[in-house]
Amino acid sequence: MVSILLVHGRSRPLFGPAQMKEQWIVALRSGFEAAGLQVPFADSDVHLPWYGDSLTHLVGGDARSEAERVSLRGDMPVDEREFVRAVVAQVAETFAFTPAQLAEVADPGDAEAAPGQWGHVRTVLAAVDRYVPGMSGATVAFVARECFGYLTDARLRQTIDDGVANVARPGEPTVVLAHSLGAVIAYQVLRSSERMRDLDVRLFLTVGAPLAWRPVITHLGRLATPRMPAQVREWVNARDTSDAVALGPIIGGLLAAGAVTEEPGVVNPDDGRHAIEYYLADPVVARHIARTLG
Repeated sequence: MVSILLVHGRSRPLFGPAQMKEQWIVALRSGFEAAGLQVPFADSDVHLPWYGDSLTHLVGGDARSEAERVSLRGDMPVDEREFVRAVVAQVAETFAFTPAQLAEVADPGDAEAAPGQWGHVRTVLAAVDRYVPGMSGATVAFVARECFGYLTDARLRQTIDDGVANVARPGEPTVVLAHSLGAVIAYQVLRSSERMRDLDVRLFLTVGAPLAWRPVITHLGRLATPRMPAQVREWVNARDTSDAVALGPIIGGLLAAGAVTEEPGVVNPDDGRHAIEYYLADPVVARHIARTLG
């Protein structure tokens, strides 16, 4: 018997645990179908810990739409603003927006803002909207704020971590599949939770993971020394190279070269480069799971 543990990021506004699990399973099955592979699991083998209510508190208790507006305005504490600013600076560096591109999208009030000022942050996020198909600048800022909240609020982090660990099934071969903030959560739980130490993780598969963001790496290092979780036999990091959340390889930043198998071959549709349903429906993801469970 195999167990698939799904570790999620922020749900869409109307999604609860049942709807999210159903969405993930449907998308996974379509990925296996697209790859011409038999689905190697039953729905009952799939487990999704739910902590969506806790995630709301990571961004001040706001609904996602309001949290995104706050992110763009920069109405947040200084340390959180600096975290988001550093993430956005890395996004600008990765996509190499030109001065002409930034000038084209800048609001009049932000046109003269220097790097480091919030007006420049807004301009870079607007450039993501304009020049990175399928990505939203607001999504980048929102996920950055979620990561900051999880990594700096010890009480909420413990609540979320316990929720994941309590659903895990030690003794069963397990695939841990984590998306977006969920990848940060899964990594932290795997390396720190006593309950997770006996988990037989045949594959740790991260998709759309912000684990190459330098501020995330720094804060994870403050919680514990970065290392490969001992119970993980293989870690594959799958990403769409146009996903501004999954900026680059994990190796060389969080972990030593060779520790993680990088899979940059996912190509999501232009209407959702970071969308979980597209990641799961990609044959690349299905093939890694099938290879592990076959």
